Formats: sequence, C-alpha cells, structure tokens
Amino acid sequence: MHQIATLLEAALEAGLGSAVALSIGDGGVEQERLVRGLTRRLPAPGPPIDDRVPFDLASLTKPMATVALAMVLVGDGALDPGAPVRRWLPGAATSGTVRQLIGHAAGCIAHVEFFRTLRTGVHTDPYAELLALAVGHPATAPGVATVYSDLGYLMLGAIVERASGRPLAEAFRSLVAEPLGLGGACYPGTAALPLAVATELDERGLVSGLVHDENAYFGGGVCGHAGLFATINDVATFAAAVVETASGRARGRWRSDVVQRFVRDVPAPDTTWRLGWDTPSTTPGVSHAGDLWPRTGAIGHTGFTGTSLWLDLPRRRWVALLTNRVHPTRHGTADSIKALRRSVGDAAFALLEHH
Repeated sequence: MHQIATLLEAALEAGLGSAVALSIGDGGVEQERLVRGLTRRLPAPGPPIDDRVPFDLASLTKPMATVALAMVLVGDGALDPGAPVRRWLPGAATSGTVRQLIGHAAGCIAHVEFFRTLRTGVHTDPYAELLALAVGHPATAPGVATVYSDLGYLMLGAIVERASGRPLAEAFRSLVAEPLGLGGACYPGTAALPLAVATELDERGLVSGLVHDENAYFGGGVCGHAGLFATINDVATFAAAVVETASGRARGRWRSDVVQRFVRDVPAPDTTWRLGWDTPSTTPGVSHAGDLWPRTGAIGHTGFTGTSLWLDLPRRRWVALLTNRVHPTRHGTADSIKALRRSVGDAAFALLEHH
C-alpha cells in the first residue's frame, strides 16, 4: 500500500487537483482506504479532507444513479429494456430502444454544448429545456455502433423519472441510496453542498458543491449524465453491492439476474460497452483500468472531474479513485489523470494478488 500512497501523494504534489480518495476491495469487502489532500487549493487552501467529504462524481453519475435506477426498475417490471425510447419520450430523434440507450448504442451524439443557450436570458424550467434539446437532437441509426453519449443519458434520466413516477433526485434517494446505505450520496441540484471538494475556477467562479458539468449546471443540476456527489465510503459501498449482487447475493432493490444481464449484454457489434458499463480495452496502454486488471468479467466507468471505478466481478474486487483533477482548471491534466488511474489500477491488482 506504501507504493499506492506514494503515487497519490506525488500526483497531488505535481498539482493534479487538491484531493484524492481511494478504496480497494476484494471478496466483496473493502481492504484498503486512503484519503489525502485539501478540499481546494484556490483561492485559499481549504481544510484537509476525510472520508466523509463529498466529491463531484461527474459521469460516475451514469452507473451509480441512472443505471442503478434502471436496474431496480427493470427488476420491478416498471421499465422494459426492449421498449422504444419514443414510448417514454415521444419526440425523440432516436429510433432506438431503452436497452440501446443504456448501452450508448441508440445513435445519439456524444455531447452538445447546450449550456451556451441556457446560461443567458430567463429560463423558467431549464431542465425541461435541456431535455427537449437533447431529445430532439438528430440521431443516427441505432444498434450499429456505440458512441459514449451524455445526450443519451440525459434522456435515460428522464425515462427513469417517468418509469419511477418521481423526480430523479428523489428516485435515486428512495430506490438506490437508502436501500444500499449510501448515506452521503445525493444530487445537490441548485443548493451547494457544503464542505465538498471544489472543482474548476472558471467564469462561474470557484465551482464547489455544485455540479461541474456545464449542461447539468445550467440545467438545474440534476441529470442522468451528471450531478451526483458522493463520498469514498458511498462509492465503496456501491462497488461492494454491485459485485455481491452480480455474484448472486442481491443487495438493496436489485435482482441478481438483472444486474448480471446489464454487465454482460453487448449492445452493438465490436464494442467494449455493456449496459451502462465499459470493459477494459484488450490493447495494452489504452485502458484507464491499467494493463494488469483482468479483461474477463471486468467492468468500469470514469468521470471527467477525475473519478473512476473498476470492478472485477468474478473475484468481487474493486478500485475506486476519486480526485478533483479539474481544480483549478481542466486544462493540462487529461494525460496525468489517465496515467494515475492506470498506475493505481496496476498497483492495486498486484497488492490484491499478494494478499
């Protein structure tokens, strides 16, 4: 563990954000946890973090909130993965299914800067406006290829709301967070979460306790693609719940057969994606999981703010790494966060193999 601590401390020393939190699990149980750093560097140094400090999860929102909810609703019979997206969103440009939307195979474009429309003028319902922009944006033929899509998950968040009959933040709280015991995981929305790890210093000022993603930020803060905050304890608890449920020991509101389908179902030809989860590339040097993390039965996801979670389902292992690499700026840290994720993944695998 000394090697991993050294890696994390060196990254902070080199200016990769201001805070880092790590959890490593094996056999469904956390083995190691490490937290280092401060809530912010600027404008003045913030307090030291502990494992109760929330991070902006960025796109880890997708598996931890939106996909987690979809798995509950599919298990309850409230959401049919084979149903057309248009059943729930009649004006949708995509002709794909809910399953294809979950698997980034519905023909939706990756990202559009809708916030440029939303950040000026008066918007009485910015979330509805953002959703309408995503729903109507032109899409290509579904099922042909995967394109990792924020737009698709904006729509999926709305589908989950309609299938559950409640707003996304409330659906997450009652159907995922409370049943799994994720006590610090929530959507702050437009009310800044106190004591959170800060993200970027930009034209909005220092973004702290509010979602960093601009589309989510200007769209009300609660979206299917971004907006969730959580502590390292929450992410570790979530990771344990996924690996245990996939192994036949269901947690929370999930059913094992549903979770197994999500982590195995391939939504399009020639893709690393499953339903809501990526799998490590078999090409050396490519995957953020590192080169030692298994290529069979492994799934994971990353987030733009510097978050990642990789799972080894057969061995019920995980590596969760939370950073704020976009603090004080997103520029110049993409290569260093990838290198840190890879080196931590390799070191964690080696550590667990020698346990």
